[in-house]
Amino acid sequence: MNKRDLELEIRNASIRIEDRKSKIESEINELNEKINTFTKRAWKFVWSGVIISILAVIFYLCKNTEKGFGLNLLGDFMAGTVASIWSLAGLFFIYVAFLGQKQQLLSQQLEIMYSQLEVKYTRLELAGQREEMAQQNSTLRQQKFENTFFQLLSNHNSIVNSIDLLRNGKNGREVVAQGRDCFVTFYNRLNKAINNDNITLKEMNEKYDVFFRANVADLGHYFGNLYHIIKFIDESDMDNKKRYTNFIRAQLSAGELILLFYNCLSDYGKGKFKPLIEKYSLIKNLNTELVINSSHVTEYAKKAFK
Repeated sequence: MNKRDLELEIRNASIRIEDRKSKIESEINELNEKINTFTKRAWKFVWSGVIISILAVIFYLCKNTEKGFGLNLLGDFMAGTVASIWSLAGLFFIYVAFLGQKQQLLSQQLEIMYSQLEVKYTRLELAGQREEMAQQNSTLRQQKFENTFFQLLSNHNSIVNSIDLLRNGKNGREVVAQGRDCFVTFYNRLNKAINNDNITLKEMNEKYDVFFRANVADLGHYFGNLYHIIKFIDESDMDNKKRYTNFIRAQLSAGELILLFYNCLSDYGKGKFKPLIEKYSLIKNLNTELVINSSHVTEYAKKAFK
């Protein structure tokens, strides 16, 4: 039973208890009046018997002429009169005891109802603690995930920044491009190697395979790491996974997106990476004018661009 159901149950139980409490208190008050009334009557009979007994003894002592016979008469009188009065008083006391037990049962009934309500409040408190713990665990789990995610992202950015393209110059090896700028150079090299707007996908993959092997030191590490970050998000138990994949997508440059596009059409990413690209729309911001053959766009599901 969840917290909301417990709160509703407690509210209904409180209403029932308040209604029953007024009735029980009314019954207890009535019993108190009866107990007081019958107790007074019982004591009246007791004192009546005592007074009659005293008067009978006094009469016996003052008027007794035949002691043996007079004592018998006194005994008969006491047994017939005083004993009957005290018996009636005893019945009243028994009835008062019965009323007291009934009163006690009503009080216990009310205590039981309050005890049950207290148990419900305890359950509500425990449910609140469980929800609080679940929320804390969820927060800790999210913090742990985000710490790992941003660490992976930081490592990925370090990989990107460490990429540089060199060429032989007059003064030795010169840097042609560095970091994300390298992907523009990579794309230009790929486009130059193809030099055919009508290239089929099969031919494209053959050309890309040659290009990838030539640059595997940089591109292999880059795409492998990017794939594992997306896979890490996909296999997590986070609720809003696209929030994190969108964060990655926002950091991808035009050069990275076009190379990612062709990498996932090739054998290097078609099997595992391409479904994730489509699932999380990672090439939504792709500049389709950079696609060498526009028909290659149809190789992706439409949701990859949404």
